[in-house]
Amino acid sequence: MIPESPSLPKVEAAQLEDLAPAFRLVFQKCTAGDREMRVANALELVRRKELDPHGVLVVRGRSGLLGAMLCVPIPGASGLVWPPQVVAQPAGGVQMEDLLAQACLQWLRGRGAKLAQALLFPEEAPLAASLERNGFHHITTLWYLRHSLDLSPEVLRAPERLSYQTYADGDLALFEQTLLHTYEQSLDCPEVNGVREIGEILAGHRGQGTFDPERWWLAQENGRPVGVLLMMELVDGQGWDLSYLGVVPAARRRGVGRELTRRALVAARQWGAFQLTLAVDARNLPAQDLYRSLGFEPLEQREVFLAFLR
Repeated sequence: MIPESPSLPKVEAAQLEDLAPAFRLVFQKCTAGDREMRVANALELVRRKELDPHGVLVVRGRSGLLGAMLCVPIPGASGLVWPPQVVAQPAGGVQMEDLLAQACLQWLRGRGAKLAQALLFPEEAPLAASLERNGFHHITTLWYLRHSLDLSPEVLRAPERLSYQTYADGDLALFEQTLLHTYEQSLDCPEVNGVREIGEILAGHRGQGTFDPERWWLAQENGRPVGVLLMMELVDGQGWDLSYLGVVPAARRRGVGRELTRRALVAARQWGAFQLTLAVDARNLPAQDLYRSLGFEPLEQREVFLAFLR
């Protein structure tokens, strides 16, 4: 935490009885219905031990909480944060926000995080001003797309020219090398390239849903690796997610990405999914054009704010 000083408010982890009011303060800028839903979800995550209450940071006053912030370590040496919030017009509110943000980054760093991110709806982006004062930068917009899996005969019967090995029975070293190779000259959040090691990257992908190594594929063309496809079943019945699709630089613009996307769509349908989702960097126009040409439709968008903790 931030070193204590008689002139500075004290930032500390919330106590059990603080959690509900802390979450209400954290989500105070949401509409009433959305706020209560988020509070209930956060409390349920704490109950299920999926959210560490030590990551709920607060500043106390004589009459109750004056400020709060939510920091969540996530697999892959990363952390997810919600911008600090303070009670309406307190004295030193900006300073309190900054102390909470700095304490959050310090807490995440102590748990091995190498980067922290905030993913905010466009209308929530102004809340990130306190984050931007404390090392976060607006990187890009993420588009979330979905496909209903109502597939055309063309997609269902398209021939496959690539061969595939799964993560379960393939060459793991080759899979990992190819995955790293796909990041080269990538248009999807290139700012994070090189920040984490391959084991941390894989842990981050495994943590996005229900991991099954049979549903991670290494794609090869004439015996040479050309790409990887990672798919995950999302929790709580939300369907399947195309977590990552990457093509090595030498194989781009030759239809490899299209074949991998078709494979993902057909596989999700065979597994009984009702939808397939994915996220794509708004700057990656070739990928957006590909996904939309195959029937993906916009679902929502988020503004991405990142801080690097190395």
